[in-house]
Amino acid sequence: MMHRLSLLILATALRVSAVEIPIFSPAEFNVRDFGARGNGRDNDTASINDAIEKCSSGGGGTVLFPAGVYSAASIHLRSNVRLLLDPEAVIAGAADGYDQPEPNPFDRFQDFGHSHFHNALIWGEKIENFAIVGGRINGGGIIEGDDAGGRDVGDKVIAITSGRNLLFDGITHEAGGHFVYLLNDCEQVTLANIGVKKTRDAVNLVSCRNVQMHDCNFTGCGDDSLALKSDYALGRKIESANIYVWNCYFETAANALQFGAESVGNFRNINFWNVRIGRAWKAGIGMRSADGAIIDGVSYRDLSMKQVDTPISITVGHRLLSGEADRKVGAIKNIRVSNLSVADQRPRVVGVIRPSLIAGLPESPIENVILEHVRIVGSGGHKRSGDSSTNEETGRRREAALGAAGLFIKHARNVRLQDVDLSYNAADPRPSLIAQEVAGLTLEDVRLQRFSNTPLIRLKKIDKLQIARCAGSSDETLEHVEATEK
Repeated sequence: MMHRLSLLILATALRVSAVEIPIFSPAEFNVRDFGARGNGRDNDTASINDAIEKCSSGGGGTVLFPAGVYSAASIHLRSNVRLLLDPEAVIAGAADGYDQPEPNPFDRFQDFGHSHFHNALIWGEKIENFAIVGGRINGGGIIEGDDAGGRDVGDKVIAITSGRNLLFDGITHEAGGHFVYLLNDCEQVTLANIGVKKTRDAVNLVSCRNVQMHDCNFTGCGDDSLALKSDYALGRKIESANIYVWNCYFETAANALQFGAESVGNFRNINFWNVRIGRAWKAGIGMRSADGAIIDGVSYRDLSMKQVDTPISITVGHRLLSGEADRKVGAIKNIRVSNLSVADQRPRVVGVIRPSLIAGLPESPIENVILEHVRIVGSGGHKRSGDSSTNEETGRRREAALGAAGLFIKHARNVRLQDVDLSYNAADPRPSLIAQEVAGLTLEDVRLQRFSNTPLIRLKKIDKLQIARCAGSSDETLEHVEATEK
């Protein structure tokens, strides 16, 4: 069964679904013909919106932005329109004048920024066949935090809900906001050749389907660089599916590739490959089902990381922040990480060296995980325990996980480590691997670095253990291990 699932996940990861690219009428509309000045001082919002409206109502086409700096607040997007920016054109968020956050009866289920979309530099609802190509779009007066005080400020650069057939290509964002891109319930989306230099979150794909993202470079992110989420902002549970991310580079002070924490709708067939992470001061690969989502079928291939706090963090929780009447704990299954290299680990807390983590719940163990061809060089030198989390469940789990130097596994089924190497730059007093309450644990060609008399592996309540070709351990197959150290 495990072998069949491995082949299925690999085949899916190698196949990119056909994502539609919008096509536009040859008609052109120059924003300067509608009164836009592009001098960086005058507010050009009305002129830009007039040009977009004229373009859309006339059957669609291209809205041209010649060289210049266009100060704006709350540009309204329409279907069948392409915004084409000259390489020297900049759209910059004005200091004020943004649309007020629209009422949302479901705003208690996610934070303010995720719950409202009109308080953005650029926003659209139920638009189809739309693109932004080239130039620069900067947050300017956009803020990075939440503001529920009724001021006419914006906190998002681009926000789109229920959009279809969207293209964003060749855009540079020198400054963002709370989000650069907040896309909720969108499908057939392409983000290509996007640069983000400073923001809180770069891209949030919330309940999106059929997405391709490639050749993007995100640096200076204060929070997640790429987050896949599914919240309750639109008043219903919406699936995320068929998402492909490749040839990208990320740097962040938080998580680089993150699922959640908003995780109401299910996720399936999500694929990442050829991704470099230059900094992630939380997790390089982060995945959490906290609000009932089933995350099924995720592939990571050919990834490199450095300056990460936790290389891999995969967990199930029971926050259940959702408007669903029958809320229940979610699940994570069918995950594959292949060809991963990690070096130059950077602890977020001095003296606390966090291992990678695979931890489900007793009622929802994480299922069918493959780590293969993985090289992780940790910093070592762990000196103290302790966790700063205010969540009791999360704090207890992280405290337990800190007992391992390289990898901690608990409440899981069918976990295979194949050609995995865990080593450290400095001595570490902990076992490299701790596994507890796992049904089906396979260790093949696993190499673990030992210091002094510290055991390499600590096992507790393991059913169906298989060990083959692991240095320091004899080959064996056991139906049950109650507790042992090796």
